[in-house]
Amino acid sequence: MKQLKCIVAALALAACSQPAAVVTDDLAVVDVEGAVAAMDGLRLSDLGDSVRYVPLETNDSCLIGRNPSVQVLDGYILVSSGGNVFSFDGQDGHFVAKIGHRGEDPQAYSSASAYYNTWDGLLYFVRYPDRLQVYDLRGHYQGSLKVPVPPEMPTAYAFSDSIIVGYYANLAQMNAHARALLLFDKAGHGCDTVSSLLPMLPPMGLQDISSISVKKFGNGGMILTRFQDGSVSANLMGSNLWSHAGHVRFKESFCDTIYNVVDNRLQPAVAFHTGRWHFPAEERANGEGSHDKILPMCILEGTETLFFQCVRGLYDDRPETLNGIYNRRTQTTRMAPESEGLADDINGFLPFRPTASTAQGGYASLLLPDDILPWLDEHPEARSNPALAPLSGIGEEDNPVVVIVCRK
Repeated sequence: MKQLKCIVAALALAACSQPAAVVTDDLAVVDVEGAVAAMDGLRLSDLGDSVRYVPLETNDSCLIGRNPSVQVLDGYILVSSGGNVFSFDGQDGHFVAKIGHRGEDPQAYSSASAYYNTWDGLLYFVRYPDRLQVYDLRGHYQGSLKVPVPPEMPTAYAFSDSIIVGYYANLAQMNAHARALLLFDKAGHGCDTVSSLLPMLPPMGLQDISSISVKKFGNGGMILTRFQDGSVSANLMGSNLWSHAGHVRFKESFCDTIYNVVDNRLQPAVAFHTGRWHFPAEERANGEGSHDKILPMCILEGTETLFFQCVRGLYDDRPETLNGIYNRRTQTTRMAPESEGLADDINGFLPFRPTASTAQGGYASLLLPDDILPWLDEHPEARSNPALAPLSGIGEEDNPVVVIVCRK
């Protein structure tokens, strides 16, 4: 493992321009290559030993629509769906408030994507062209702050104790040294920027596009643009910027390293060792020859473990998604096909598919009644399981149930 860590540290350092990155002895190495060679099933107990099921209150003020997403915060559960954002009590699921609204009035936001700041307990929403609207978790408007633009608004945000970090998702991902991160304070003053780590690719225009398609895999997906010369551009949708244990984390698409954003530097914190399956960033426009390449993405970090997904054959008609779990205590990595989920070896319930990490260092997902009720019909004996008692009163038209997994 020590030799592997040295190799990966060198690769992590080479992936960015000096002196922007500094490798420390704390670098964690996720051995994707080894785990893929020894794939077996993943279990719920690999992530935690305690499971809570929180049915969310259902009433006309908080009806959750299709494709919801969940965040488990400090004392609250936040669900976004259909342009609406609702907060619920983190213990019993009672409805608390609808958080703001989309629109053009002074308190409205442009996107229902909520960015939670653990340092002040507030939610931040994008308001184009140059502001963040701020709400508390009970739905009270707290004002706005200015984002230093031009050139444009970042597409995602994370927070340190004094600095806000914004991430730019470069749709074409072709600009050399394009801005990747913007660092600014709550007064709207720009503090610094961090350039993209991706090497330059030839510029393309609308006249060069052959087709555009959207693909979904696991917790992520991509907008895939194919050009007339056979090259491609993949705008990956997954984890790029988040907060963990007091740090702002950054992982750029097509890079195998998670960085801490420290002042204006990127400090490698976690490196994915893909070995012979490595997908070089400079080959990301090559539409051929990537069938066996593995690309790590969709990161969720808990206190003891790191859950991640990899995509194999990114540009294939049907890319394969793999789940992975890295255990920080044992420094071991295990992987299995995403289609299997994580077998519930704690309560014998449906496979767990984490979609969010929690503020308490665990993991969470949403289950719809359409998933729960057929399973209960097929397993009537489960209704006598006290651990599954919160599911007994679920109706067909009810809101989802939040599944929360953690260590006691």
